[in-house]
Amino acid sequence: MAKKAYIITGLGYGDEGKGSVVDWLTAEQNVHTVIRTGGPQALHRVVTSTGLEHVFSQFGSGSLRGARTHLSRHMLVAPSALLREGEVLQSKCNHDVFSGFTIHHDALLVTPIQAVTGRVRELLRGPNRRGSVGVGVGETVRDANDLGEHALRARDLDSPYLAQKLVHLWRYKWSQYEPYADRASGLPEPIGAAIRTQLSLIADDGLLEETVREFTTLARLVRIVDDQYVNEKILTPDGTLVIEGSQGVLLDRVHGFYPYTTKVRSVPDTARDILHSGQYTGEVQSLGILRSYATRHGHGPFVTEDAALTKILPDARNHNDAWQGNFRIGHFDAVATRYAVSACGAQAFDGLVITCLDRTSQLNEWLVSTHYQTASLDGGYESIARLCNHLTSDRLISDVLSECTPVYHTVNQRSLSVEGRRQQQVETIRSLISLPVYATSIGVTEKEKLLYLT
Repeated sequence: MAKKAYIITGLGYGDEGKGSVVDWLTAEQNVHTVIRTGGPQALHRVVTSTGLEHVFSQFGSGSLRGARTHLSRHMLVAPSALLREGEVLQSKCNHDVFSGFTIHHDALLVTPIQAVTGRVRELLRGPNRRGSVGVGVGETVRDANDLGEHALRARDLDSPYLAQKLVHLWRYKWSQYEPYADRASGLPEPIGAAIRTQLSLIADDGLLEETVREFTTLARLVRIVDDQYVNEKILTPDGTLVIEGSQGVLLDRVHGFYPYTTKVRSVPDTARDILHSGQYTGEVQSLGILRSYATRHGHGPFVTEDAALTKILPDARNHNDAWQGNFRIGHFDAVATRYAVSACGAQAFDGLVITCLDRTSQLNEWLVSTHYQTASLDGGYESIARLCNHLTSDRLISDVLSECTPVYHTVNQRSLSVEGRRQQQVETIRSLISLPVYATSIGVTEKEKLLYLT
């Protein structure tokens, strides 16, 4: 039996349909393991043709079909949330969802105190909030840089020093944020009250005790593994595996538009590192996932945003959120998509999977942004890289993008059948992005994913 690995990467700001694609591949290719990278802030919705539905955060999106999950060293793990997700998922499955579940011993652990302090940091930004998901990912990465060997990692879950390291982290975080308790009293309501509420959680000794219980519980349910185990037991056996990323390239820590970025990497490099370091010998297929229109959850530049389109194409599961901000919808953005592809490097992708074609096939006119314009810079810009070349040292690319307006190509679909509309959209995207199309999606279930291969 041959070996094959699929790398799944979102080419937008997240919400491209990565989970649905992973579920489809698991069904079609009998995937044995889904390797996760990124963080626990993912919300990958899967709906099966048999009526099962789950929104995956840390489990691999092939879990409803029995695929094992491995949380890689490039994944931030939130044990408390993982236990809760496992309980919900178990109620939907007739197999043990933690059976075969592994976590790389170097994976950083996200604790409840980091979630709390991350939310406080976001609240203190006032009107300049960046759209944190509120689960503590950014705070954990920041702490790992500061604490070094004292940072909590998966190897600590079954360590006799777990409680000691958690107490050290608690004291470290409280020393950072205790002054804000006084500052909060001087802030306008309801921000001050919200900060005080969050800080009260840190002062509760019960939170620390509960964290120790949950972390040790998880250690009994999963297996903490090293590189040798990953190489021999996950990468070496025959069969198909999937490496599932979180969020999208436009939010990447390096290539996203600062400061509206995640602290984790959302590019395929992390997946390739796993395969390379494990001397993987199978075939590798790298797929970029994107919708046939654009979306963004939270703050930050969004050039093709259209309030009217947001009303026409409301999202079934993505809603406005107190931490992330509003769920925003816009027209297909070829400029941003080309940037996402190029940011990942030449030949990073073997093909595209275009999702949500069932939605844009409802439109009589489908708009595609091919260029940007902005009053502060002369000319039209067909690439964000060219726009960056004209920036001055005192300006952020996110500021300039917020000033840009899209130049649209309008595709008239009135005289076309539904199938004709989908075909035209696929061919338009293929020609603008200059990548073959591997598959398309015309609905939420695995039965509505269609191989395209052009």
